[in-house]
Amino acid sequence: MDLKDAKFLLEELKSNECACGNNKKEGNSFCYGCYSNLPNDMQKALYLRFGQGYEEAYEEATGWLKAWEWE
Repeated sequence: MDLKDAKFLLEELKSNECACGNNKKEGNSFCYGCYSNLPNDMQKALYLRFGQGYEEAYEEATGWLKAWEWE
């Protein structure tokens, strides 16, 4: 992951807006609706630390949400 991607992910975590456009809590990856729609294994993976798998977990969850929820 390059520095630009890492910066984007940190800004997403600090943001109050989910990738779907709804409000979310700062520090959460997604709003409650998006998070609760993810499969359990993807939800758990979002608790990995930055630099220790979080980036991949976020990408996988975003891809899943794009395919199944954000049509």
